[in-house]
Amino acid sequence: MNKRTIFIALLTASILASGIPTTAAAAPINFTTSIKSSLDKTIAAAESSQADKINSLYDELLMLQKQSQDLDVEIKALHTRNQETSASLSKEIQQIDADNLDKLESEVTQTREQYKALFSHYSSLNKQIEAARMLKNKDLNSMLRFQVNILKIPVQLARINISTKENEWRAAKDLAAKKKKEIRGSLEDIAPVNLEIKSKRSSIKTIETDVTPVWNTFKQAAKKSEPLSVLDTLASLISLTHQINEEKQAILNLENKIGDILSIAKAQMP
Repeated sequence: MNKRTIFIALLTASILASGIPTTAAAAPINFTTSIKSSLDKTIAAAESSQADKINSLYDELLMLQKQSQDLDVEIKALHTRNQETSASLSKEIQQIDADNLDKLESEVTQTREQYKALFSHYSSLNKQIEAARMLKNKDLNSMLRFQVNILKIPVQLARINISTKENEWRAAKDLAAKKKKEIRGSLEDIAPVNLEIKSKRSSIKTIETDVTPVWNTFKQAAKKSEPLSVLDTLASLISLTHQINEEKQAILNLENKIGDILSIAKAQMP
């Protein structure tokens, strides 16, 4: 596996690991018909001020749950868009100057092939000179050296031509590699953002764990028509849901940051 393939794999894994939607581990707050019925009975049995407060807190909790769901949708949409942009950008990075590099490589190959017969003939003459020298055949040696001298300039020009083509190809490859390195350098900024997202997701899971016992206490309080306990647990659920939403908003902001990093990298494409 070459460095380019490794980079693409790491980049893809990095994007996939970031901002995974949290809906799969949603807080266990679900106002079923049975729970809502118990809550209505508690409200009916409560004092007027308590009933109004319970209704107000209930409405606020529903609003926060709706905000939480909306944030999940936004996070998922933005995460998906970042994935698609990352995949597209990875392919584009691979193709930087690809057409020009292919053209220059082809020119090098063609140029080498063009002079192959010349170099072969030149090499053959030099071998024959060596053989003539060993045979001490001065006339043959002289004739062969004359032919070699005639070919020296064409051979030298051919080597210069090939060297020029190779240098052009090498310079183009170096330039393409430099461009790719700069863009990949920009994309490296995604890694610390992913770590932040991972931390936020962990915080959400911790808060959701705290929600479970409070929610269970709320259900029992509603079932027993205990307005004060219902008020306390609703207030706690609201506070916890607020915290979850703040973390989700932070994840959304971080996904936007990844989107900005990808946009900067894309703008660096030649």
